[in-house]
Amino acid sequence: MPQFLVFATDHPPHSMPLRDSVRAEHRAYVLENDDRIMLAGLIADDDGNQCGSVYSFSAANIDEVKAWLAAEPFVKAGVYADIQVVRWSPKLNRLNPVEWAVSK
Repeated sequence: MPQFLVFATDHPPHSMPLRDSVRAEHRAYVLENDDRIMLAGLIADDDGNQCGSVYSFSAANIDEVKAWLAAEPFVKAGVYADIQVVRWSPKLNRLNPVEWAVSK
C-alpha cells in the first residue's frame, strides 16, 4: 500500500494556546482513527513548544489522507499554517514502537 508523509507546521512561532484548547479532541480523534497511521510525532522549537506535527500514513491514495486530515481537530481549528502531503517510500526503520500515553 502506498505511504504518505504529512508535514504540518504551525503559524509562527507556534500555536500552543490554540493547540491546548483542542488537544483532548485531537488525541481522541487520532487514537480512534489510527488504523492508517504508521508513525506520528510532534515538531518542537528550541523552547520545547510544539510547532508542528508529522504523520506517516499507509493509505490507498492521497485523497484518503486528505479526508482524514479534513476531520482532524487541529486542522479544523486552524492550528497549522501549512500542511504538505507527499508520497514517500521508507527504506530504513530503526525506531522502537512507542504507544501514545494518554492522560485521563
